[in-house]
Amino acid sequence: MLRRSIGIGLALFLNSGASAASPALSENEAADFVSRFCSTLIPAVADYDPNAAGNWPPDDPAVFGPLVTPELKTTIEKALAGNAGFEAETGGKGRLGDGVPWKAYQDAALDCRAGEISGTADHPEVEIHYRYYDDPDEGWTDTLILTQNDGEWRIDDILYGNPNFGSLKSVLATSVDEQTP
Repeated sequence: MLRRSIGIGLALFLNSGASAASPALSENEAADFVSRFCSTLIPAVADYDPNAAGNWPPDDPAVFGPLVTPELKTTIEKALAGNAGFEAETGGKGRLGDGVPWKAYQDAALDCRAGEISGTADHPEVEIHYRYYDDPDEGWTDTLILTQNDGEWRIDDILYGNPNFGSLKSVLATSVDEQTP
């Protein structure tokens, strides 16, 4: 009888752990990652001037590379190269003419803060709450989808707060498709 009780208890413990939505990413880790993301890639927060001459730092692989998965880095580089070729060929502005869309709205964000954590232990989803620079009482929420890479959390995709916008990966794929003859 004792074996059966232990077996049932172990089965209940394992079953409850498998179905629980407790991500392996802690709230502190999520807040730290979002802070790093925002201070590196969000212009007003990072104090970059997207209208300055030269490369905008958030579009430099050396800048965004440590924050994203190797696969996403490759996709971004391919999309940016294709966009540069498209702009050189047409003299017009490509889909990525304003840079990598790290957030749903290209309006300047006054700040961004970590919100709820959901998803799974392997792919936690962390909300980012933005406030508009020119209207701090208003804002939106995007969601970072993270995954472990070499023991560190990295962005695998960004779900935009406006469902009509899709995700970073979908924008990059569309950009590449539009530039492919």
